[in-house]
Amino acid sequence: MADDELTDSRVLDERELWAALARERGWRLHEGALVRELSTRDFDEAMRLLELVAAGAVDYGRRPDMCISEFNHVRLSIGNPHHAGLTAAELRLAAKVSALLDGFAVEDTPQ
Repeated sequence: MADDELTDSRVLDERELWAALARERGWRLHEGALVRELSTRDFDEAMRLLELVAAGAVDYGRRPDMCISEFNHVRLSIGNPHHAGLTAAELRLAAKVSALLDGFAVEDTPQ
């Protein structure tokens, strides 16, 4: 997503949100948050992935929620910290995470 498209902090309407999600590979909407689920080779690779995301996916001090389950399954979740609906800031953070994942050997987990 282009930065000029993501400059405001207003809550996106449903049309804007779905259009933005169509441009971001792997992200889906789940219970008011952007969610991406991935599989890695093993637990160590999952930990390296979380460390990469934790270090590089920062937007105004915010980071995605991250979880490892079932040995190699990683779930990334980005929600509005004010529970006010999704804004351009959440989409911008998702784009930063996606850019980090481009160079990492992961597979999106089918939903």
